[in-house]
Amino acid sequence: MRARPRGARRAVLAAALLAALFTAAVPQQAAAIDDGTLGIRPSNESDFFHLSVLPGEHLDAVAIVTNHTAEPVTLLTYPVDGTSTASGAFALEAESDGRDQIGAWAILDATEVTVPAESEVEVPFRLTVPTGTRAGDYAGALIIQSPPVEGETTAESGTPMRIDVVQRQGVRIYLTVPGEAVEALDTGDLTWSRDGDDITLTLPVTNAGNTTLFPTATATIDRWFTAPSSVDFLTPESVLPGATITLTATLVIADVVQIGTAHATVTSAAGIDTASAPFFSVPWPVVAGVIVGLFALAYALSRTVRFVRTARRAIAQVAAAAPPPSFVE
Repeated sequence: MRARPRGARRAVLAAALLAALFTAAVPQQAAAIDDGTLGIRPSNESDFFHLSVLPGEHLDAVAIVTNHTAEPVTLLTYPVDGTSTASGAFALEAESDGRDQIGAWAILDATEVTVPAESEVEVPFRLTVPTGTRAGDYAGALIIQSPPVEGETTAESGTPMRIDVVQRQGVRIYLTVPGEAVEALDTGDLTWSRDGDDITLTLPVTNAGNTTLFPTATATIDRWFTAPSSVDFLTPESVLPGATITLTATLVIADVVQIGTAHATVTSAAGIDTASAPFFSVPWPVVAGVIVGLFALAYALSRTVRFVRTARRAIAQVAAAAPPPSFVE
């Protein structure tokens, strides 16, 4: 990496991580990872690698890298692990992140590949599953990364700065290590917050098994004196084994005072899980109005009590000062 002139710091922006753009929660037609200039795909599948390897064994596979441009290009190639984001999207680790699964098990013949103009080349790799690896699903990708494209140098607060753009694409590798499948999903505490008429519910879920899960969830709020309100949580792409994500749902409720119970029902291959939480929502202006009203009522009652006591004392004083009645025979 070249030093930047005038001491300006260099920032690298990973501008095109296209391997995480396909939604797998709802089956849909997938396509090879190709942005029109560069592309990478399996040699024998239409979308991603779907491999099965026993512990202690290996499998050889080939990726095809395509260059659609009129110039040859040299690309970095390296494997990485896959992960689930907090919202349940599939994502790939950065080149600098640690690798302990597919990113460590996939070995390439070279760390760079040169693709002639308007051509494609094969990139072979070997995936070796270590002895003792637990059965289950694993995810990762094979990455191609272009050289940095230098951006313009700008000065912010007197400090020169330049943002270089790095294009990174990846083809996913889904690996199954054969063995007993364990499907388990743990749910956390259901919580909610209110912003105007919007009620947002959040529910953390953890894949405690060894298979990838594709949960769906529904939220319901049972309220006093009104009909229940229901909405679907946003559907995550997937939840990889060991990952924790947060499901979110938003209800629009115009009623000022809300009292009841919020419920969440999560359905997946692991079964049906539920969570609930008390629901009590009163806007601060209403709370303030009630408090002021209570103070006003308390003040009125105290004044009434004082008036009654004063009146009783006055009546008693008048009665005591009056002469006793006389009786004439």
